[in-house]
This record gives sequence, C-alpha cells and structure tokens, in this order.
Amino acid sequence: MAEVNRIPMNTTVLVIGGGWNGIKVASELSHAGFSVLLVEGGESIGAQGPSQQLIAASEGELSDLLEAARQDGGIEVLTSSRVVSVNGAPGDFHIRLVQGDNFLERNVGAVVVALEAQKVSMDQSYGLDGHENVLSQSELERVLVSAEEKARLTGDGSREVLFLVGLKQEGHPVVMERAIRSAVEIQDSAGLQTTILVGNVKLAAEGLETLYKESRAKGVLYFKVREAPLVKQNGASFSATLYDNVLHDHVELTPDVVIVEEAILPHPETEALGRVLRIDRDPPGFFQPDNVHFYPVRSNREGIYVIGSARQPASLRQGWTDAQNAVLEISRLLGTGERLVPKEKAKIHRGKCTICLTCYRVCPHGAISWDNRAIISPVACQGCGICASECPMDAIQLVDYEDDRIKDQIVLAGETRPDSPQIVAFCCQNSAYEAGEMARTFGSVLPEGLRMIRVPCAGKVDVDYILTAFQAGADGVLVFACHKDNCKSERGNTFAEWRVEDAGRMLEEIGLERERLQFSTIASNMPVEFLRITRALEEKLKQLGPNRIKKQAAA
Repeated sequence: MAEVNRIPMNTTVLVIGGGWNGIKVASELSHAGFSVLLVEGGESIGAQGPSQQLIAASEGELSDLLEAARQDGGIEVLTSSRVVSVNGAPGDFHIRLVQGDNFLERNVGAVVVALEAQKVSMDQSYGLDGHENVLSQSELERVLVSAEEKARLTGDGSREVLFLVGLKQEGHPVVMERAIRSAVEIQDSAGLQTTILVGNVKLAAEGLETLYKESRAKGVLYFKVREAPLVKQNGASFSATLYDNVLHDHVELTPDVVIVEEAILPHPETEALGRVLRIDRDPPGFFQPDNVHFYPVRSNREGIYVIGSARQPASLRQGWTDAQNAVLEISRLLGTGERLVPKEKAKIHRGKCTICLTCYRVCPHGAISWDNRAIISPVACQGCGICASECPMDAIQLVDYEDDRIKDQIVLAGETRPDSPQIVAFCCQNSAYEAGEMARTFGSVLPEGLRMIRVPCAGKVDVDYILTAFQAGADGVLVFACHKDNCKSERGNTFAEWRVEDAGRMLEEIGLERERLQFSTIASNMPVEFLRITRALEEKLKQLGPNRIKKQAAA
C-alpha cells in the first residue's frame, strides 16, 4: 500500500461575490459547518436586487435569506473589498485583500467564485434610442414587480407588446426564459397581446419547454425568423418588418411597447480575478472552460470552484443548484480539517532544479510553488506529468511513471515478429488505453506488432520517448490523446500535439518519413475508432517498409 501523508486542511472558505448566489453558497457552507469569508466589491451584499423572472423564490424568501446571512456568526462579510493575490494550495490558500486603503490577509482552505454576470441592453443594436416605451428585459422585470409601474405599462389595456429575442446575438435559454416569463405575465393582463420575435427558440433548461407550451396556450404569439427584422422608431411609434416563413410574405408589426433582449456578459472584474486565481476562462470570458471534467462547478485548479453566472449565463435557480454542488465538492476536499494524500506524486531533484519556473508556468492545476526549488502540492497535483516532460533539466519525475520505467517499456516493445510492422502507441489512461483494452475485450484483431504504453496523460509523452521508440526499432509511433475539451488536465492534449510536431521534424532530418509518427484524439468509449486508427497506421507502415534505423542496426 502506498504511503500517505495526513495534510491539515483549513476549513474556512472564501466566497467572492455578495450577490444572491454568493449569499446562498455562504449560507449553505455555514450550515455545513464551515467558516465563511464573504467578499463583495460593492457597499452591501444583495444590493443588485433579484431577477424576479428567473427564480423560484419570493421576495420575502430572499429577504429572509439575506437577513439570515447577516446574522450568521459563521459568515464574516467584507464589503467594498477585492482579492488582489492568492497563493498556496488547496487547504492552505493565502489570500490578500484590499478594503479601501487597508490591506488584509486571510488563510482559507477553498475558494468559491460567485460573481454575477452583467446584463447589457441591446437597444442600439436594433437601432432604437431612449424612449419610455422601449424597455430592456431588466427594466421590464423591475416594472412588473411594481403594481404602479405595471399599470402604467398596460395603459388602457389594449396595447401590443413586442419582444426582440435572439436576433442580434446567439440565443440562450436564460434569455429565452426571461422573455417567456415576462410575456406570460403581460399576456395575463386583460386586453394585452404579446408577441415574441425570435431567431432560435432555445429551450434547453429544466421546465422551459413546458413553460413555452403554456405561453402559447395563453395566447403569446411567436414569429421565428431567419433574419433580424427591420425595426423602425419614430418617437413613440414603432414598426417591425419581417419575412414570415409560413405566409411566405413580409409582415409589418406596429407594437406600442418594445422589449429588447440583453447580452449576458461576464462580470467586469472577471478577467483580472482570473489572473489572480490562475483559473481558465471560456471564449466568451466566463470562468469555466467547456470541459466535461469540470462540470458542474470545478475549475482547472483544485479547491477553486465557480458557480452561477460566474461560470456561464445562468438563472438564479441554476446558481443555487451550483451552490449545493459546491458545498458537496468542498466537503469532499476539506472534510473535517484533514486529508489523506499519497506521500509523493512527483519527485523533484533538488540539485537539478534551477528554479526556471517552467513547471510553474505550464502546470494546468496551479499545483507548483517554490522556495529554493520547485515544490509540488500533493493535494493540488493531479499527476498528469506535464511539468515533468516540460522540465528542461529533467528535474521532475512522476512516481510510477519515471522516465527510466517508461523507456524500459519502450525497449521491451521492440520484441515482436519481424514480418509485422512494430507500432508503439502511447495511450492516455483516461481515453486511449481504455479504448484499446475494450477493443481487445470485444475480440477485435488489433495489429500484431502493436504495443500499448500507458501514460497518465498525453501531456507526459515527451519528444525523447518518441525518438527512443524509433531508436529501439519501432516502425511507427502513435500518440493518443483525449479530444479537445475532454482532457482532465485541460492542455495535456495540446502539449502532446506540439511535441509530435517537433518530433516529426526531427524524423525528417534523420531520413525517416514523418508519416511514421501520428497524433490522434480519441475517447475511452471508442474501441472501433482505436482499431481503425491502429490498422490504418499498420497499412501505411507496410507501404513504407521497415524502419531504416532498425535495418541498419540489423546489418
């Protein structure tokens, strides 16, 4: 049995963002027995107000939640504050904050990012200027919770209200749900008619398709259009001209009130906070890359979690589900203040380490720090081996995947029948290795000269392994990695592909065909694809003939 260390874990949790998601997760964490430090950049928590159309809670329930959080002795609230640095490892993060002119320092075991997304009206995108009868979705929601404002909106009860949704941006279920809920509430007012002009009706959220059907039953009209309508405004008069795909003709609508969709964008502090926390963002800028291994609330760093609209556009209902998932993850990580971890996942040779910080820069999990040498956190390290393969001094060795051990397997792989092309396949244990084993279990006839070498991640395969395989007599080499957005180490497949490119150029320089080396991505449930790829390389190698280095050695 592998030796383990008992690591003390700080059971205080930092929550960044004092909106409703932040308040909810802080309360849930406190109830679970954790101390909470709730940090809000504004002057008070809960100040942004609820998005009433998107939550399964009354205003009274929200008020009760806010008051309970303020009275909870397990929650320390710091307003007008922001996080400026985060160092350390899961269970022992060192946090520095600024509050006004004062700097504060805290130690926490985990971090939850609960920044709220910003909603930006798109009225200018539709060519509309300011008028009391042109409302953004947020403005409409504020009107609908006030009886006086709602009466002003409905007027004499014979008005037409037009929603513009998903016409100037890619549609999203959150944007769609807000529009539908508001439209239903307006439609319930006697004499009012609501119409929604929409690009794609996005209903991929819990209960949204049912809500859509109910809205149609209540009389809400939908026009699904391929192109954005021509919207004109003349003071208080509006017209929208569109092509109706059913009538095959142009239709002009003349609404009394126009409701304009909003773009849901990351919080303004997202980019800066991402640099401080060293967590990745997706192309739109939210805090969670589109990687299946991170769902629902994980980031690329152990101990740092993202919830609600900090990770993607989300309703408050979805954010509160994220809050519960974050509490489960933190309970698993911090436990009761102690964690058992393997004594060593990676070894660092003190004499070889020059503190070049290559490992620090490439580690996708933020697991590396340094004093007079690199230090790898046994809690944060995921054992991918990217650091070991990128280290220019070979100062890092991954336990159970040391270079000498892998090279011994490469040399042993050379023992094959001379009439069969010899293929060395480096297989990520999370994908290709399982696919290859599945192919064998199902009775697939794999190439006779194929030898699979299991690696913790394709990011562990360095150029030296590839060249060693050819030197040992391999006719071809395959490097298998996970698909894009399916790598547990986020960028292991990227590093592997870069190294294959480098090794391919080196092969050409010594007179070997580049086609002998291939990079492929695969999933663990793709045994048929594994068979196809390996068989295709075998056929190519038969055409190319034996590895000339092997022939020369034999001569």
